[in-house]
Amino acid sequence: MKLSLDDSNKKITIIAWAMFLIFVSYTLYFRLIDASEWARSWDQVDFALGITDYDLFSMQPHFPGYPYFILGGMMVHRWIGDPIHALSVFNTMITMSSLVPIYLLFKRRFPVLQALLFTAVIHSMGYLWVMSTEAMSEAAAVSVLWWYVWSLYQASRSSALGWRILPLLLFSVLLGVRLSYLPFGLGILWFWWRERRAFLSKKSYAQFILTQAFLAVAFQLIWVVGLLLSTGSFSTFIELAFGFVAGHFTEWGGAVTADSMPLWERMIMLLFYNLGWTALSARSWVILGLYVTLFLLIIFQFSKTRFKKDTFLHGLLLLWIAYFLWALFAQNIDKPRHILPLSGVSVYILLHFYADRAKMVIIGVGISLVIVQTWVGQGLAEKKAELPPAVYQLTQHISDLKGQKVVYTWEESRVMDYLSVDFAYKKIFTYDYFQSELTYNKDKRVLLTNHVIKGFEKQGYDVQNRVRKIAEFSSNDLYDPVYGKIELYEWIRK
Repeated sequence: MKLSLDDSNKKITIIAWAMFLIFVSYTLYFRLIDASEWARSWDQVDFALGITDYDLFSMQPHFPGYPYFILGGMMVHRWIGDPIHALSVFNTMITMSSLVPIYLLFKRRFPVLQALLFTAVIHSMGYLWVMSTEAMSEAAAVSVLWWYVWSLYQASRSSALGWRILPLLLFSVLLGVRLSYLPFGLGILWFWWRERRAFLSKKSYAQFILTQAFLAVAFQLIWVVGLLLSTGSFSTFIELAFGFVAGHFTEWGGAVTADSMPLWERMIMLLFYNLGWTALSARSWVILGLYVTLFLLIIFQFSKTRFKKDTFLHGLLLLWIAYFLWALFAQNIDKPRHILPLSGVSVYILLHFYADRAKMVIIGVGISLVIVQTWVGQGLAEKKAELPPAVYQLTQHISDLKGQKVVYTWEESRVMDYLSVDFAYKKIFTYDYFQSELTYNKDKRVLLTNHVIKGFEKQGYDVQNRVRKIAEFSSNDLYDPVYGKIELYEWIRK
């Protein structure tokens, strides 16, 4: 059956636009309703404190400062008092703005009806839906990434000065939102390489590269110099920078250099669990089945000619590979949010791989994806808004316990700082230091979280016969990947 999907029927086009706008309004309303007010993690506390009192030296937020993300939160904070809620709302709003470049990128190859449908497919993705209601920088960065990718396309097809400068500016904004998206800078190098044939001499091409490089550095310096001034001195800034890099690659960052997991296991987890099961499918078997169907259609209806002629897709695939390798070697794979930028890009590339004769089936799969992803994403965000994070449940339970007590935690302590809890607590890492602490708390009930106990075990101390489990708290590890399950133990004195 042949379905006419071109732009000749104006009435159908108007109806399609009306349905698309209704869909966008629906997603905006429910994402705003479910925008998070919980400081779920150490990072979110850092961001919230940065809104009210920006101080890089005090980890408000932590290095590299996320200046443009915090600036956006500050702007929304003028109308929304809670900084966590302000950041969540900012994420929702900037995610809405990304609809424009996504649609324009689809429109370059598809008629209006398909471009609108495919834009809705990416916008409705369940994991992106959840992250767009959180006070984390990923959703904002993904939104800026779409604008940046679109600007690369525009620059590659126009010789106008403004279009050639725009990618440099947007890449600066992208890194000012989230520095870990640095590998996407390869897109600028790809653009420069493609432009070499547009110049008559090597000298003119070299001048073009030097000018572009100068402007790229200048745009980056806008936010880098701002951070430097906020720290008070160049030496302090460098100290913070090197401390962050050292910690990222040797301790808490979860990079391959600090992880004992075999490389092949990291790759499988990153590709199939983080990207396929979480970022693409939002851990829904129905959504996974639809994407598998889409992939199978590519195998049987693959259009080699279409892909070979699309040099822009070649560049986008290059960016996909570059960031995947970065996530594999330099990011914490225990946190699926780090692979978020590749989810939408994967779908975008995927939808360009089918032949015209598969169009009817693709439209059916696309509509099904929009419906199911919207249902799953909204449900996840609603539950997230209603159920307190495990760390909040923990603090409430401890507050309700009678008598004097002291709690030893890991990163949970940062949230306790933010909540100004009414009990004594302390972040602790080593068993020897914990033993010295016990001598000062003989008259108090000593409580520990499971993360502290696991830390002791990694140091070679088996304390299972010295503790008693008294409570357990949980929340969905889709948005609480590290502290989605917290167990509370009491230390048994001899």
